[in-house]
Amino acid sequence: MKTNRLAEHVRQTGTVPLSWAGSTMAMDYLNIGDALSAVMVALLAGRDIERVPSKSTSLRMACVGTIGHGFSGGEVWFWGTGCSAWSNPSAPEPERLPFSVAHEKGFHVTATRGPYSEVLLTGKPEGSVGVYGDPVWLLPRFYAPPVEKKWKLGVIVHLSELSDRAYEAHLKPELLRYKIPAHLADEIHLINTVTPISMAGMKARIDEIRACERIVSTSLHGMVFAESYGIPCLHFPPSGGEQGLATRSLEGACNMDPRVFDLYRGLGQKALPVYTQPHGLETDWPALIAAIDASWTEKPFDADALLDAFPLDLDPLSAPVGKTIWEHPLLEALALQHDVRALKLADKARPAA
Repeated sequence: MKTNRLAEHVRQTGTVPLSWAGSTMAMDYLNIGDALSAVMVALLAGRDIERVPSKSTSLRMACVGTIGHGFSGGEVWFWGTGCSAWSNPSAPEPERLPFSVAHEKGFHVTATRGPYSEVLLTGKPEGSVGVYGDPVWLLPRFYAPPVEKKWKLGVIVHLSELSDRAYEAHLKPELLRYKIPAHLADEIHLINTVTPISMAGMKARIDEIRACERIVSTSLHGMVFAESYGIPCLHFPPSGGEQGLATRSLEGACNMDPRVFDLYRGLGQKALPVYTQPHGLETDWPALIAAIDASWTEKPFDADALLDAFPLDLDPLSAPVGKTIWEHPLLEALALQHDVRALKLADKARPAA
């Protein structure tokens, strides 16, 4: 049994206090990568999840997502979490403020997405914790039935590239690189991470991704889904570089999306093949498919190390007889949409850590 205050709290209450980038009452959708934070913790701990604000004086856990920079106060247990170098990364660049853990005494880091996040969340040199991995990489342990392949290529886009929050991917019209000619419409499939607020919705989105023979993705979790399920893939950087297959160094300073840099550095990679494509030019889809086939290799992932670092007692869920894990009563009962004001009011009644 794990010996820490969080594990003891969960044993006593039967509930995991977890902070994640969940949906608000103003949203009729999930961003599936963020929502899987609650799902992965429930799958592994076999416990219900209670959402807690990231800024709090209470005891809580953090898991999936680039969310570490949003925490302050109380006692926080980070497992597989990513972090930004900025405390307010969505602000205009001149207004961004560096993130620092210098005054946070209650942070416990058992694993991070990669060494970039490790340095930010610990304030110590790379390797001080040394356990890396996105928890979503463990999803195939719970759900990996056979799937019929429907498309030669799935194209997973980032939320910032969408013109709306529909469940189908509607791209901003100026992004010509996502234009698919009519003769390839049955072979190339656009996918976004906007998902209905339900386990059935998440299952359907995972199945949609798994039905692709290959993946190219701007989204970080699009890469995680593809890599973890063994689907040949390439990162599709949102900008920069000439058209075609290229290699980005993962040694030295970060010169690409820090989230992707972090993930693959954590997997021990020294370089990453990518497919660069200007926004305003149409993509040569056959060339991109050939680039995936020529460059992708299966990545090593130390699942045992990540599981050993899980701060709670492991009591994994099993799928009900004749059903999938998505139909487990505990997962179906998870609250995935919250009133933020009500969360903050409830948090004031929680004991300080």
